[in-house]
Amino acid sequence: MVAENFGQSAISFTALVQGLGLEALVPSERPVLYLLPEPRPLLPLEGALLLFRPEGNLWRYRTASGFLLPAPDPEVLALAQKEGLGLALYPPWLRREEVEKALAQRLFALGPGLALAGLLDLLLKLPDRPLLEVLHQATGLPLARVAPWGEVLGFAGPVPPQHPKEPGTSRGWLALEAGEGVLVAYGEEEVLGGVRGLLEVAARVLRVRALERSLERMQEESLGGALLEGLILGEAEPARLFAFGFAEGVEWVLSLVEPPEVPGRHRLAEERRREATLELRRRAGTYLDRLGVPYLLAVRGNRVAAMWQVHSPKREAESLLAALPPGSRLGYSAVHADTGVQEAYREALIALKAARPGEALSFTGLDPVAFVLLQQSPEDLRALVERYLPLPPKLLRTLEVFMASGGVEEAAARLNIHPNTLRYRLKRIEEALGPLSRPEVLARVHLALRARDLLLG
Repeated sequence: MVAENFGQSAISFTALVQGLGLEALVPSERPVLYLLPEPRPLLPLEGALLLFRPEGNLWRYRTASGFLLPAPDPEVLALAQKEGLGLALYPPWLRREEVEKALAQRLFALGPGLALAGLLDLLLKLPDRPLLEVLHQATGLPLARVAPWGEVLGFAGPVPPQHPKEPGTSRGWLALEAGEGVLVAYGEEEVLGGVRGLLEVAARVLRVRALERSLERMQEESLGGALLEGLILGEAEPARLFAFGFAEGVEWVLSLVEPPEVPGRHRLAEERRREATLELRRRAGTYLDRLGVPYLLAVRGNRVAAMWQVHSPKREAESLLAALPPGSRLGYSAVHADTGVQEAYREALIALKAARPGEALSFTGLDPVAFVLLQQSPEDLRALVERYLPLPPKLLRTLEVFMASGGVEEAAARLNIHPNTLRYRLKRIEEALGPLSRPEVLARVHLALRARDLLLG
């Protein structure tokens, strides 16, 4: 199958080892696509040349190209003869790193071995994870593919523990947009510049594949979206959730996400709002699909409703928000294990109203004052602010800082004014609102300030 897929774009096992002056104990015409110097359990082995003696069950190595070992091994020999893998030996006095370097030069040099056109052909055909291995061996650079929420989706070579999450360049690294996240290469500026064209081709390949997966996923999500909309409206039977993986008793949450505000009332602004909402849905689907749990997505106006089987609500909600465009906000319900989708939607809506841009807020994390105030209409909240905070901007800011501080000295320091100046301002505030020492005055002021915060959102 490998030979059929890659044709003449890769060098065969026998040709590769003979080119290094070695003899193939078991010849094979299987193509060598990349080198694997050590076990990588999650990496597909198809087309890999293994430079180590595998441990455990050898059956999983049957799709590799072959083995290059420093000493004979009867079990590996039997596997190679039975499955058609190649097997060759290199002199034991050579270090494996030297062998690996010679093989990589043979594979990816522009002269002998794989030409540049063949390398580009390989990039188009290889699965994503082996693609990183091939790029690493062709360029000599450590590479990582990083999701928008920070998860490392794959790596090749000795990469650092922390990675950029946005496209850009800096000293020692280059990050290119690659569809679902970024492709990051690490190395000297001169080396990065020399292979940037090849890296951009690889990033474009990853972008196209991500778009294809996104379109396929959105087609599947449309059925689930119709069900979620029906459940929110009370027009669908909750038992239908079973068809989408939500077994009885499974815990889930429902969230509402909203993109950054697009100002304007003209047609172009409406089009931008629609595009922002669709991008929100695409990115939410990418994250939830990667999470590997049952989920449903539905677009409601300029918001996206997402329901998923939950394991760690706070961490997953924050990771979902990190996968969305900067400035988005998210509110999510309490954890449910029943069929109360309408109740969960109401909880998520209340939490969303209290969330600030860039914040993921839980319904269970709301303080009681915010919960009560969010039951009111924006007009009622605005009336509350106007009635109980009739202050000019300077005094209003002074009151906010004073209420959030531990006393006059701390508040004055935060406002960068003298304590006597603060006392003078507080006297003017009390003339308008009443003595702040009285509990009923403090209650009115606190409610009005929280209402103002919620309106500013």
